[in-house]
Amino acid sequence: MPAKIFKEIFRMDKAQKLKDIPKKIKIFWKTPPEGRHLNLKEILCLAGGSMGISFIINVLALTLTASQISEIYQIDVLHGPAIVLISSVLSLIAQPFFGKLLQNTNTRWGRYKPYLLFLAPVIGALGIAATWLPQGLDEQARTIYAYVTCTPSLLLWGIWQNTFNMLPAVITPNQQERTDIWSPIGLVLGFAPTVLNFIKGFIRGYYIRQGMEFMAFRVMGLISVAMGLALVFLILKVKERIIQTAENNERIKMSEGLRLVMKNKPLMVLTLALLLGCMRECVGMDAEIMGRLRFASTIDRGGEIFSSLTLIIGFAATPNMILLPLFTRKFNNKTILMFWASLNAVSYIILAIIGVQNIPQGATSAVVITIMRFIALFNATGSLLPLMLSELFDYQQYISGKRLEGFIQIFAYSIVGLFANLANFALSFVKQALGYQPKNYFNVQTVSEELMNAATNYYNVAFLVSGISAALMFLVLIFYGLTKKKHAEAVNALTEQSGGELSNN
Repeated sequence: MPAKIFKEIFRMDKAQKLKDIPKKIKIFWKTPPEGRHLNLKEILCLAGGSMGISFIINVLALTLTASQISEIYQIDVLHGPAIVLISSVLSLIAQPFFGKLLQNTNTRWGRYKPYLLFLAPVIGALGIAATWLPQGLDEQARTIYAYVTCTPSLLLWGIWQNTFNMLPAVITPNQQERTDIWSPIGLVLGFAPTVLNFIKGFIRGYYIRQGMEFMAFRVMGLISVAMGLALVFLILKVKERIIQTAENNERIKMSEGLRLVMKNKPLMVLTLALLLGCMRECVGMDAEIMGRLRFASTIDRGGEIFSSLTLIIGFAATPNMILLPLFTRKFNNKTILMFWASLNAVSYIILAIIGVQNIPQGATSAVVITIMRFIALFNATGSLLPLMLSELFDYQQYISGKRLEGFIQIFAYSIVGLFANLANFALSFVKQALGYQPKNYFNVQTVSEELMNAATNYYNVAFLVSGISAALMFLVLIFYGLTKKKHAEAVNALTEQSGGELSNN
């Protein structure tokens, strides 16, 4: 009898909880839970605006890579990496000035939102120009067009993306709330590239059969930019919140900002880890060509299979994004990142040892390579790094009185990006020496045995480079010292200094 009564009470309690859900959602729409800062309306606007940014970012990320620039513009293999390298050099020059501009910006819309919104249509227009591949030009003219359109696109794209990655640090000072919100946002951010990758192969396959592969990139650019611009302005509804201290309101010189940032030891360790790990996914730049060559006997069919399987590859980060709030409650960020780097290293080194040429073309290659790439990409590093940087912003404010977000990005993004592009440029000479020219695999149905061997030889090198890079990143992260406990101490000290005052723009 007592057991029956208990079950009945439990059922009543469960039913009551279900009835209370609409009421709780209505309250949450405008009022955040106790100890938190964002209400449901803000969270949904952040998700929608983030998806808009992601569509614009990822059409450029999928199209304007060091490898694909050379492929789709039909120019020498050295030019794609050179364009990307020039863009990163210009970014490194511009980032200190942009960092100072950010540090000294204080508008009624906040510090970051004005730049995110103002740059959106500019980058969208450049993205359309860069993907609107010109026809009827000789190789020299195509090369000039690539430099003129892709260089500014990549420059502004990098600055824009870096600014967006600073949002977790300012939407709330509560680090766990940052994680709890940014993890599902990561799923939203992952939606755009997954969709784009999935449809890209079929669009390319269709136009390859028409002998007009260039049209695929025009279509992709127009669709992505239109969808992105339609959503990005939802960011306006998201407030920026920064713990205000007297020192943080002071304007700062560029040299002083860089000097103070270099005293942030955890940042220096993370920067070194990212520098050595910057090539951990270099094989990904040529993954689509590899799929087109190895997953079927014809390039159009191989591309369609590759695009279909990107749904699996894209899902690799999903479990980690979902579980990231739980992971961060149980482990330090360093531990999580080291585990992911180890998976990356092991899987790619195994593929390098096996050799792409030893995996039969067709279904076997599609299955084996996809499984191993899934393991390598079984991480949510893209979601975790902005959260780690938000902790470093807080820690920087704790040790120097100033957050210096823009200056920190010089090390975490600009220097790392420049180093990665230098390494990719060096790798392009390996491609050239092996006879691997991406332009040879554009708008064709099949390739010769010689061209196939050139490609597989390079993929083996790329897998080995990716694996070694991830292993080096793992080793350096051992020395990363900003734990959850140290970060909490820093935030508590800042809160006491400010008397609990937050900016609210």
